[in-house]
Amino acid sequence: MAGNDHIVVKRTLLSEKARDNSGAIALLSAMIVTAVALLCWREYPELFSKLAAIPERVNEHQEYWRLVTAMGVHWDWRHLVSNAAFLALFSYLLYGYFGFWVYPFGVVVLGALTNYLALLTYPPEVRLLGASGVTYLMAGFWLTIYILIERSRSLRQRLLRSFGFGLILLIPTTLQQNVSYRTHAIGFGLGAIMALLYFQRKKKLIRTAEVVEWEEDPEEKGSYVM
Repeated sequence: MAGNDHIVVKRTLLSEKARDNSGAIALLSAMIVTAVALLCWREYPELFSKLAAIPERVNEHQEYWRLVTAMGVHWDWRHLVSNAAFLALFSYLLYGYFGFWVYPFGVVVLGALTNYLALLTYPPEVRLLGASGVTYLMAGFWLTIYILIERSRSLRQRLLRSFGFGLILLIPTTLQQNVSYRTHAIGFGLGAIMALLYFQRKKKLIRTAEVVEWEEDPEEKGSYVM
């Protein structure tokens, strides 16, 4: 091994094919939130009010199950389709590469926490609904874990790709009064924290999946002229 050689990561855990049934999990996730939304529209307003996350019902009456059921309640088709598409995408990635304990278990638990923290900032009459907080949580996890794991690309490339993805798909072009952007921010932050904790716990296993090669230092290559 030459003195100026260095290690280059050629493949990582994310270079592998997603685990079996990832597509089925993604489809099932989208189907569940769609089924809940359709049922709520059919039984509106009774079921709608029973499943939405309402500060008074959660904080004063301890109806904590609303923090989970609210993820399936959506206001209209546009709201539903947007969330179902992102949910399917990220459930495929998170289950496909990290398994059951990340998705659905960890995501549902932290998704409920996201809704709870958001409710603490709202007045009693507000109704929080939709899977947006969860999808932003999943996005925060994926983008953070991508930066930590995908060492086959430079840190600069990873940061630019993550930033570009977030800018295009996660940052709204217009602000809407009935959209809970604070829930999005809380979810994204919790997702990033979840990724950091997961990476620290699984770092050794993640690194063993890497395929590395020794390459000559590029600064030593080529001819020299004066």
